[in-house]
Amino acid sequence: MAQVGIRPQLMPSERVLALHDLYRTYNSFSAFQPELAELLQQGNLLDESVAVSQMLGFLEPLTGEHVPPEALQIQGPNYRESLVANGLLSRNRAVLRVLEQTCGSLESLVQLDVYVVEALSSFALWMRRHLGAARLTCSEFLEDAELATSEVLHQDLCALTFPDSSFDVVLCNELFEHVPQLELAFREIARVLRPGGRLVATCPLAFGQVDSILKAQYDPVTHQTELLGDPERHGDPIRPVGGSLVYRIPGWDVLDQLRAAGFAAAQMHHIASWKYGVLGSDLPGVLVIEAKR
Repeated sequence: MAQVGIRPQLMPSERVLALHDLYRTYNSFSAFQPELAELLQQGNLLDESVAVSQMLGFLEPLTGEHVPPEALQIQGPNYRESLVANGLLSRNRAVLRVLEQTCGSLESLVQLDVYVVEALSSFALWMRRHLGAARLTCSEFLEDAELATSEVLHQDLCALTFPDSSFDVVLCNELFEHVPQLELAFREIARVLRPGGRLVATCPLAFGQVDSILKAQYDPVTHQTELLGDPERHGDPIRPVGGSLVYRIPGWDVLDQLRAAGFAAAQMHHIASWKYGVLGSDLPGVLVIEAKR
């Protein structure tokens, strides 16, 4: 796909310089809401911020590798999804940035047992390349898969087969919106994490409200799904034709759900940084969920 051309300025504006490395943490919507209007205004600076990355490149979180401008691909105006380098999207680098803050270094992360709830994505490939196979587990949900995946580990996030306290870190990218029983999945993730372990995740978020937006409901007794409107499906590497049904767009209530599931703490990070190649869409950056066991 052709790159989107943005003319870089010789010197970034003062407002863009403020997005050099913005990293804020919120424990609730009430803490985030007073800053929302300012953040939406900063969203108007995204094109100029991308132009800086096109001119200078950026540093990949965790590895510290400099990504030169010619290695950066821009595949559309939603920079959360379209800013691609080394196989990673902007939201993937946001996850790495949180891991960098919590684990300290790639060398420290390699010493931990990590579970990535995806196996066929570019992010999973990146993790295999940098962490190796010894302490890394990757899986997919394979029910109704459209592609042959005999070599991929199948796991249902609502009924994980791992023993208690199996992992130090669980990573979930763009998955929570597709889980029929999200509260049950949160309890399972808490169960397989060791004390002090962390969940780090991204998903589409209704960031301007507390309540999740329900799209479909699953009945665990009848195993039937009731649509609450027109069905919404997202692209899925193992379901390239049908995609994956969206059950909800989580709101800030996701933090309370995580605490109720057994996590000692849950928070949301907003990261916007042309230095690290983390830029967003409506917001200047990417929201990342973190919960500590």
